[in-house]
Amino acid sequence: MSDIDSRAFFGAVLKAVACTRNHNTDETGYAEGVLTPTARIREFEKELGDRALTEAEAEQVLGWLDSTFRAKLTPAEEREHYHRYIAEVSGVTRAPAAVSA
Repeated sequence: MSDIDSRAFFGAVLKAVACTRNHNTDETGYAEGVLTPTARIREFEKELGDRALTEAEAEQVLGWLDSTFRAKLTPAEEREHYHRYIAEVSGVTRAPAAVSA
């Protein structure tokens, strides 16, 4: 995960959150599993400012993204699609096993 384009990374992550359909009818689960992690992603992006994103930080953000996918009951194929998209536009790569969680 070197040479990460932080701006593209956060844009792609937030796009994935916004574009994935919510298949979960549990409103409390949605708030805890989608709204809270999304707020963390946005806050972290602001805190980061112009500083380069580290591999560990990118993994943390991807973990928050995966939390939203789990809460929305996003199908594995769609999760994989967004992880590939994020990698393509930002330079972030991660092991495929992390996507299936």
